[in-house]
Amino acid sequence: MFTTTATRPRTIEYWLVARVADYTNRAPHEVDPTTPLAELGMDSVSAVSLCGEIEDRWPLDLDPTMVFDYPTIADIADYLTAELAEAA
Repeated sequence: MFTTTATRPRTIEYWLVARVADYTNRAPHEVDPTTPLAELGMDSVSAVSLCGEIEDRWPLDLDPTMVFDYPTIADIADYLTAELAEAA
């Protein structure tokens, strides 16, 4: 499996935590990667924006509903890691 520092699950998870913290006006240490995004205060507009940021960060074409299929940061990180490995 092809993995660079930028595609390791933990690196992706840290990046997602920082982005979700920004969207929800929290400090990154206050964002639990296993808590559903909706419970963290992410609305649908923020979730779609997050998908756009992910596409800007990594070479992926994502369906905006991805954040509903993978409701936590940990789930999204695992999904993105698998997608990036498949694309490599």
